Formats: sequence, C-alpha cells, structure tokens
Amino acid sequence: MTDNKTKEIRFNTKGTLSTHLFSAEKKDPNLKGRSVSLMKFFLTLFLLAPTFAKPLEITGTTEPFSVVFDKNGALLGVEYEKGNRVFRYQDGELTFIAGSQSPGGQNLGDVSEGDGGPATKGRFNGMHDLTLHPDGRLFLADTFNRRIRVIDTKTGKLSTLKFTGPPLKSPYTVSINSKGTHLLIADLKNYQIREIDLKSMLIRTVAGNGKRGKPTDGGKATKSPLYGPRAAVYGADGSIYIASREGHALRHVDLKGRIHTLVNTSGKKGYSGDNGPGPQAKLKGPKHLALDPEGNIVISDDNNHCLRLYKVKEKTIHLLAGSPGKAGKTLGDSPLTTKINRPHGARYDSKGGLWIADSMNHRLLHFPK
Repeated sequence: MTDNKTKEIRFNTKGTLSTHLFSAEKKDPNLKGRSVSLMKFFLTLFLLAPTFAKPLEITGTTEPFSVVFDKNGALLGVEYEKGNRVFRYQDGELTFIAGSQSPGGQNLGDVSEGDGGPATKGRFNGMHDLTLHPDGRLFLADTFNRRIRVIDTKTGKLSTLKFTGPPLKSPYTVSINSKGTHLLIADLKNYQIREIDLKSMLIRTVAGNGKRGKPTDGGKATKSPLYGPRAAVYGADGSIYIASREGHALRHVDLKGRIHTLVNTSGKKGYSGDNGPGPQAKLKGPKHLALDPEGNIVISDDNNHCLRLYKVKEKTIHLLAGSPGKAGKTLGDSPLTTKINRPHGARYDSKGGLWIADSMNHRLLHFPK
C-alpha cells in the first residue's frame, strides 16, 4: 500500500466485491498496521469461499443419505432406514425408482427382497451410499442387509452383487474408480476397506487388518488397524481416502499402499483448524467423502453439522457449508449461511453446483454455481 491508505472491502447488493480507498490511519492512529491485516483477513475469506447462485431446497425424501449424478444430469440418491428407497430428481420432479417406504433397522437382519425383478418392488434396509458405473449400473450399499445391490438402469432390474472371497459385514459406502474396473467398499464392522475387481469378481482388502485401532503413519495399510472406517472414496489419482468415524480423522492410502493421517492426527473429537493445516484440525464423526471438481476431498463432518473441504495440494482444511456445532434448518444465500442437520453426503454437479443430503432435515439442498 502507498500514501498510508488501505482498502475497505464492501459487498454491493448483488453480492460482488467492491473496494474503497480510505486513509484509515488518519481516521484512527490506533489502526496503523492493523488495517492492512484486517483487509487481508477478509479478502482471504472472500477468495476461499466459493460463490453460488440462489439456493434450492427440495423436500419429499426421508433421511436422504447420499447422492450421485447420472450421465443425463439427473440426481440419484438413497434414503436411510425410515425411507429405504432410491430416488431420482431432475427438472423439478422427484420420483422413486427402487424400494418402498418399509421399516428398516439393524435388528431386522436380512430383509432383502426382489432380486431378478423390477427394482421398484425390491426391499432394502438402511442404505447408506450409492455410486454409478460408466455402463449405467447403479451400485447400492444395502448396509443392514450386508450386501451390495445393483440396479440395471437400462432395464430397471435389481440384483445382488456376487463376488468371490470373504463376505461383507457392513458395507457403508461404495466408490467406482475412474476406469470402472474396481469397486471400493467401506466395510465398517470388519474394520476394513475392501475392493472388488469387477472383471474377475474377486474381493481383496486394501486397508485394515480387521482390528480396531489407530494406524501408524507410514505403515502398510493392510497391516494397520482402523478406527471406524465409515467411508472410503477413490481420489483423482486412484489412491484411497478414508473417513474414520470413531477416530474423527481423514486418512489416505497412497499408491504404494501406505497409510497416513491427513486431518486430525490427535484423534480427539471437536471442531477446529479452518484455513489451516489439516493434521492440526479436528473433526467429529465424519460420515461421507466425495471429490470436488478439482479433486479435493469433501468431508461430511456429520456430528459438527457441516461440510469441510480438504485441499489436497495445499494440505489445508476449510469450512464449506453449515454452522459448526449447530444443527439447524435455516436456508441462507450460500452454503456458509445455511444451517444443516447431520449431513451424510454431498456432491458437485457438472456445472460446479453443490448438492447436500441434509439428512435429518429430510431435504436436499442445491447451491448452483
């Protein structure tokens, strides 16, 4: 800055940034040195926060837990145990393409029904996640039925994925790699992350030794214990990211098969660290992971009632949506001014818009880019 002047940051009625030069130090000598720091602080917040158009609230679902997009831009999602349906949303129309609103719960055991017939007549129990294969098959984590269900979106037929190897105990999330060759599964109660080769249909373990515990950084992932591996997703480079529910952390399995903690090395639950290094930040019961358009990791920080964003290159963490630690139902002008209640999933659409499964508010939120 020159002439003892700094910039006053203002937002006009359209929400765009404007600046105004003023002689802050002349107005108040005590501001000397502070005015520039304040300007930098607010400018940093502005530059870090994505800008979105007017938001949209979609009701009609019960406990929506995760969403994905098909090649036509339609939003597909699953409902948890009070809904047990697969829904589709496009152009203002919400429909249900699988399941029925039947009671669910872990104590019911295996209540899967409908394989070989239309998915609309299928029965699910506590679905947590879904992912779409490039060929149009929709893979569902039918969690309390302890299986992966598949909907052929061309025929509408339902089936159970059959594979060779140890059975799943509690598949919570599913992820397809970019080539469509492998399916990644967070098998929570086995304390493992599993991977199915979709050609040979062989299943293998890619992280976790079957024991509950905190892994040592740099250790071999398959020989390491895991604390509540609640979610797993392939990164842009094919490596694996894991949300540790009980460990309140984000972990990473690199391409050499080594595991590292990226967020919250302390393992203590809480909320802290925004705009700073990931290892020093705290989470509270993260439940879902997704990628943003740049390959950064969107974390559903469920018990903190917000979304966090881990920037892969910068190794920093940022608040993306919600009011940390405060559940609510307020719909603001942006994700940061909106209150949500235990979000279990989020995705970006092809235009860069953010969609949130606001689970306990029984709604979907869309913040167009």
